[in-house]
Amino acid sequence: MTSNAMNLRWPGNGLGMVLVCLGFVVALRCEAQINLVPNPGFELLDVCPYTIGFQEGGRPLYWRSWLNSGEYFHACAGALNSLDTLVDVPLNGWSYQYPWDGDAYIGMYAYDGGTDEYREYIGVQLIEPLQVGCTYRLRFRLNPAYGGNYWLIDGGGACNNMGMLFTMETNEWSGTSGPPFPYRNFSHLRSADPVVDTLAWTLVEGEFVADSAYRYLVLGNFYADSLTNGFAIGNSWTDITYYLVDGVEVLPITAGCNGVGIDDPSVDGPLLQWVGNEVSAHWSFGPFSVRIVDAIGRLVAAERSSIGATITLTAPSAKGFYSVQVSTRERSFVQKFVLL
Repeated sequence: MTSNAMNLRWPGNGLGMVLVCLGFVVALRCEAQINLVPNPGFELLDVCPYTIGFQEGGRPLYWRSWLNSGEYFHACAGALNSLDTLVDVPLNGWSYQYPWDGDAYIGMYAYDGGTDEYREYIGVQLIEPLQVGCTYRLRFRLNPAYGGNYWLIDGGGACNNMGMLFTMETNEWSGTSGPPFPYRNFSHLRSADPVVDTLAWTLVEGEFVADSAYRYLVLGNFYADSLTNGFAIGNSWTDITYYLVDGVEVLPITAGCNGVGIDDPSVDGPLLQWVGNEVSAHWSFGPFSVRIVDAIGRLVAAERSSIGATITLTAPSAKGFYSVQVSTRERSFVQKFVLL
């Protein structure tokens, strides 16, 4: 079976792709490249962050603490409280920094230079597991915290080794405590040199070939202090190195992996429409099936047709990431979307 990006069409005009993107409320992206990270810019949220510590109800959707307590920063915090807070944007307890994009970013303790080797990790379940043997481009934007209104007012720190690690199992914390996450002294992507630019966001990127069907992504410094180089930025330093993170991407770049690539562009895809709370798919060339699954692969709705016809499914009502999968005997089409 080959895998194709959904060739979406809209009857009666030439604005099919634009209308489909609008019809899905918020489409992930309408180009072929797929980001497997849900809420990659941390814009989606249940409740505006109200305190430090990545607390339940005050953290970005889908993301969780995997060790200790990072922070979630959003511009809504200042507007909600009519003043600058510890989790506001651009001025917060740790830094004065605008997001790389949008209104939000996260932050975490990366290095302390002391004896306890304190770290904070933040992780998420991928929209789809990685596929063994496929190549992925990894990216995230990094900025060392500096100039906050409570910590790091006149100085901060920088270190190397901030990166991305994939795992098979979760280590997410349900509250303010949870299972340990020992040093790996390994990561799938890391900043080999310390990121020191406190004004601009620095892109950290690389590629790797998946050796397992990894399901989770974790951000942080996964190396012991003895393998990490840390130093001061500014006029004072209390051994704290704290980094802000934005724009996280895991992009499959191998044709046929996670829905990437179109093997036969001469063959049109099914007609897919979103009307009210219903999704309909039409395929004229033989039997086909339609499935709606959520971000972790749970089936939400499904229907099969033995002849070329139209299948209509009730759309999910709960907010989150979903995929509509239309399958024929010879090929599969996928469109991902998010409901707010």
